[in-house]
Amino acid sequence: MWTSYPVWKMYEVRHTLKKIKPISMYVFSSSSDNEHFTLPKFLDVHLSNASQTLKLHPTWLRDHCRCPDCYNAVTYQRKNDILKLNEHSTISAHSQSDGLLHVLWSDGHKSIYSIPWLISNTYEGRCRTQEEEANRLITWDGSMGNLPSLEPILYHNAMHDDNTLSEIYRRVIQYGFVQIEQVPSTEIDTKMIIERVCRMSRTVFGKFWETGTNFDHMDTGYLNGYLEAHTDNTYFTEAQGFLVFHCTHFNGKGGESFLVDGFHVAKQLKQLDPIAYDYLSKANITAEYIEPGEHFSSGGAILRHDPVSHQLEQIRFNMLDRAPLTSVPQSEVGTFYRHLRTLAMLVRQKENEYWFRLSPGTVMVIDNWRLLHGRNSYEGKRVLRGCYYSRSDFMSKARHYGIIL
Repeated sequence: MWTSYPVWKMYEVRHTLKKIKPISMYVFSSSSDNEHFTLPKFLDVHLSNASQTLKLHPTWLRDHCRCPDCYNAVTYQRKNDILKLNEHSTISAHSQSDGLLHVLWSDGHKSIYSIPWLISNTYEGRCRTQEEEANRLITWDGSMGNLPSLEPILYHNAMHDDNTLSEIYRRVIQYGFVQIEQVPSTEIDTKMIIERVCRMSRTVFGKFWETGTNFDHMDTGYLNGYLEAHTDNTYFTEAQGFLVFHCTHFNGKGGESFLVDGFHVAKQLKQLDPIAYDYLSKANITAEYIEPGEHFSSGGAILRHDPVSHQLEQIRFNMLDRAPLTSVPQSEVGTFYRHLRTLAMLVRQKENEYWFRLSPGTVMVIDNWRLLHGRNSYEGKRVLRGCYYSRSDFMSKARHYGIIL
């Protein structure tokens, strides 16, 4: 039952609420300096280039102290109490020498920071690093004329040499794919090289899958018809980051494969029609996968960008898996299809397609967030084995090898 408040009581409640200061006024404030009214005092760190300084907020510095009292170096986890940070954020003194920043806090606590570490772990430094990493990516068209001539990566070396393994990661990150040659065309050897590179990811298709022998799943890839360029798993909340192919048997005609560099196509779209690029970076498109007992569905932008650096980090493009278009109002439908067709036109340009044949003995690792893949129709028997790697697992290894930060 609702209870009616007298008018005078409602006025009293409103009057009381007006006196309550919003909590945001107390965030990152101290008893002596309320940032709601006064700009914070930043600490200037002088970089090797004398003309540059890095301005650091005291609260950020205290939160990122890596001494044993503040950080557990065994578990790599913080020990700070977030609610007490502000009480200790006043700097009494600081000095800089030999690439280190020394800070003495008002409560007597001492912190030492590596300046390169500070640069790498601030917003400003990370944005610069991500931009540098993005610039190191080499995008390509179907001619691959701008790619350097690379020594083949051999199965034996990949299985026994960590430097070769690091090179596998470098090529995938830089070019979007890598080929490993002379892999025995057996299930056990295929699994061995796959697991040597990274942990396999289990999905609705299993952990280690095989196509060309049975129609195990309700997916066009299990049939022998033409497959247009696409990325996989657009219907998952997070599409698998990488996929691995090994054609272990082929006896027939056709079946040639091709790749399209989605990041190269995105560049073309941005130059040709920046309005379409911006629209497809924001408009939501839902994909779905249905089979007995399963119905996956997920939505998102076709062109997905890093929320901090704003660099393109994923293209979600699969015209076969599109769900009913419920995310776009009817008044925008014409705009949506116009921009989608512009992107599809660029994807299908022959100049953007790199054609090759997957043959027994060659294992290919492909970045599913960057490259689109497809296949010609074929006759005969074609057995393709492979798996997915999660983005998290693969990028963890890439950081381990120092390929990315």
